[in-house]
Amino acid sequence: MNIAVVEQRYRFQFPKLFKQLWEDGMLDWMGGRSAPFLADESWATSVYPKIKDHPPLLLHTGGFDFELLTEEKILNFKFDEFWDMDRHTFIPFGRLEEGAIFAFYPEITTDGEPAVVCVWNDMNETEVLAKNFEDFIFRKMLEAVYDVDKEELLGDYPKENTFEAYRADILKDLESIKPYLNETYAKILSDIYGRKEVMESLISYSLLRREELQSLIETYLSFEALDHIFEHEI
Repeated sequence: MNIAVVEQRYRFQFPKLFKQLWEDGMLDWMGGRSAPFLADESWATSVYPKIKDHPPLLLHTGGFDFELLTEEKILNFKFDEFWDMDRHTFIPFGRLEEGAIFAFYPEITTDGEPAVVCVWNDMNETEVLAKNFEDFIFRKMLEAVYDVDKEELLGDYPKENTFEAYRADILKDLESIKPYLNETYAKILSDIYGRKEVMESLISYSLLRREELQSLIETYLSFEALDHIFEHEI
């Protein structure tokens, strides 16, 4: 699908980085597949093995319940009837399993680029996550190695040394996205992902402490509306 069709649907121009990733197939978690799965098929068995070694954006680093929306789902997204679409504009591109939506929010712009928000529709709260799409990617990839839940890891890696198997996959994510990130973000992520010391608690693993994560966000991602929360329903 041509991205111009989606832009026309929303009367919105996607940021340059998003367009480049779209054109390069880096936003396609379906590996080019559009046909429905047969009875003996699933995404995990039919698609994932084909895309895992050169992963599209945030395949492993988005979080265990995160997914990028397909082109069709973006184009035909059904907005909740209670969302105040007269006051707010959301252009969805990702979701969590429980229904929260990641979207561009052009009501807040920095240097001509829209902010990225998470619409927590079950709580009537929208949280501003980043001033642009590159910052959103960087933030998600930092958070991917902080407080990594052991039970969720075990669910995805039941037979391996769970964290090291996970590290191998997120390093693949990093290699895929590196050509699109600025050098500073790429170097920070490379340094953190390559750390030998894995901090472990009873319930999680981390490659960085909370204080370091907060410091990196404040240093590189800070802007006036960062982490601001507002209501989005009528």
